[in-house]
Amino acid sequence: MSVKKPGNLKINGQQITADGLKVNLRKKLALKSNTVGKYNLDFKLFGIIPIRSMVIDVFPEVKVIPGGHSIGVILQSDGIMVVKSSFVVDSKGHKRYPALNAGLEVGDKLLKVNGVSIKNKYHLAQLIQNFGKEDEKLRFKIKKQNGVIVSKTVTPVVNKEGQYMIGIYVDDGAAGVGTISFYDPQYKSYGALGHMITEANTQLPIDIAKGEIVKAYISGIQQGKSGIPGEKLGTFFKRQGLIGDIKKNNRFGIYGQLFTGLQNPYFDQAIPVASSLEVKEGAAKIYTVINGGTVDSFDINIEEVKKQYKPAEKGLIIKITDQELLNQTGGIVQGMSGSPIVQNNKLVGVVTHVFVNDSSKGYGILAQWMLMQTKYWEQTKKTREKVS
Repeated sequence: MSVKKPGNLKINGQQITADGLKVNLRKKLALKSNTVGKYNLDFKLFGIIPIRSMVIDVFPEVKVIPGGHSIGVILQSDGIMVVKSSFVVDSKGHKRYPALNAGLEVGDKLLKVNGVSIKNKYHLAQLIQNFGKEDEKLRFKIKKQNGVIVSKTVTPVVNKEGQYMIGIYVDDGAAGVGTISFYDPQYKSYGALGHMITEANTQLPIDIAKGEIVKAYISGIQQGKSGIPGEKLGTFFKRQGLIGDIKKNNRFGIYGQLFTGLQNPYFDQAIPVASSLEVKEGAAKIYTVINGGTVDSFDINIEEVKKQYKPAEKGLIIKITDQELLNQTGGIVQGMSGSPIVQNNKLVGVVTHVFVNDSSKGYGILAQWMLMQTKYWEQTKKTREKVS
């Protein structure tokens, strides 16, 4: 095996020289580097015949403060999403399909109408009325699901009540209760939820125009049962208790900046984020809120760690073993998504989904993949790419 800049990398405790290093590929390889960056490894049979190449990305040990705090999540979408097609009953009692006939589809994001940017769904309804009364057709600027921008023209129809309509249902964002996963004190950034926020009707991703997180308080628990997920009953108010923004919403959660620091009563200092290879089956703890605003600690068991060599969801299968949590919630409930999982004083993962037929069990995402979505990863990207 050979590598460029060999003096910076050790394999199984041995320094790689300019001549390479003999390794047994039937056994696990332990790599250690004193330099951050990417390494291109070349494996050759008998030192001659190329058999495999590998890129190793080395980054420094990162320490974060585990979360567990309940938050209210408020998203305003970039564009007004069409969530359902419908019809309009005109003044003569006939069903009309103006939007459908014009080519508007579920998942389309309406950006402008007749050159006017659409602020929210109520603004859209008012614009349709105003332009309809002026006998103007509606020229929509639309963002399709594949990101392509198109234009469609719709002729509004007057219904029996004298209102102008085009025959669609729309939505302009989402709101709900979730859990902060971790806080990076160096960059004042956070990760939460561990999964994407989608539009409730279509389950399609929400593109963010504006997002914020606020303090939330848990007033009760609706227990989970077989086939019916439970949920935290949370209370929060827009703009009250504002603690951060939302810059990113993807399949690994939501991410942004916190306006104030984050403290966890169980950790007086930041702890390391575990690599995917450090996570083991066995005992661990989760941190979450089940009453008021206080973070509590609960025992779980990591039943399975999936082999994932690139970012992916559902890397862990976990089981709640803490009898107190089982008594109060029945297990994993909605609103618990994002609760950090700690093992051997390292953040190893985050709770994401509950098993529908067994609320004591669920999935988690490996913390390493969430870390790669944060400001830390963006800021250190250039440094890591210097070594090759």
